[in-house]
Amino acid sequence: MRFSYVLPDPGSYPRWEDFESDLACLKRAGYDAVELQIADPAQLDEARLRRSLDAAGCPLCAFQTGSTYATRGNCLSTADDSIRARTAELLGRFVDLAARWQAVMVFGSLQGRLKDEPDAKAGERRIAEALAEIGRQATQKGAVIAVEPVNHSEVGFHNTIAAVSQLVRGLGRTPLSPPYQGGDKGGVRMMVDTYHMNIMVDTYHMNIEERDMLAPLAGIADILAHVHLCETNRGVLGTGHWNTAAFLAELRRLGYGGYCSIGVYNTALGAGECMTRCMAALRRENA
Repeated sequence: MRFSYVLPDPGSYPRWEDFESDLACLKRAGYDAVELQIADPAQLDEARLRRSLDAAGCPLCAFQTGSTYATRGNCLSTADDSIRARTAELLGRFVDLAARWQAVMVFGSLQGRLKDEPDAKAGERRIAEALAEIGRQATQKGAVIAVEPVNHSEVGFHNTIAAVSQLVRGLGRTPLSPPYQGGDKGGVRMMVDTYHMNIMVDTYHMNIEERDMLAPLAGIADILAHVHLCETNRGVLGTGHWNTAAFLAELRRLGYGGYCSIGVYNTALGAGECMTRCMAALRRENA
């Protein structure tokens, strides 16, 4: 089990050097990799990104895909054919990115909300149909998708681990050929590294939607491809009420071999201080 840290889209920084400064802080703090929030691969300077990651000695283990729900209204649940089509095209670009970088593609927010489709069954059907096609593309190109259960105040569909597990297993899990090996310089090594469609969990969302923070994990051990460690207040690890040590111990017991990405979204601290404090908490809790 290795630890990564979530950073914003490099294009969102005022200067590219600021992004590189965060990468340097991340490595000094002791993280093994970075996870990025990427708006659209078409707007990403991949050559420059690769140079920066190589210089920092920091592989890209995963990337998030959902920011354009808020900025453009992209989603898969809507009855609007044009919105679904452009969202599917965007996800296709993300699949290509995942294949090129051999990084896990996180999918969740682009499902949309109930305001986009008040009929939950209709929304779920459209999401499943779109994911089936995206999954076929991922299989052909050797990419791995991790579907994230997101809490009901942020996404209108598949909010629980059980719901996403049913979705993923219902889509079928086609073996990749050749088997997925993971990202640059050691990259991703996960227990289920030969299938295109998997699940991931985020402890912040689990705290809202699940009755138990540990019990659901055993039932998805065979399809768990990625983990977000996010405090219950979305602040620095250790400032909420979530039992980090017990959660990490359960992942170890289940043999989880992928990355755990730390996300901090509610703090006045600078990025470097957040990284340092979270790593200190991880070392205490993962002893």
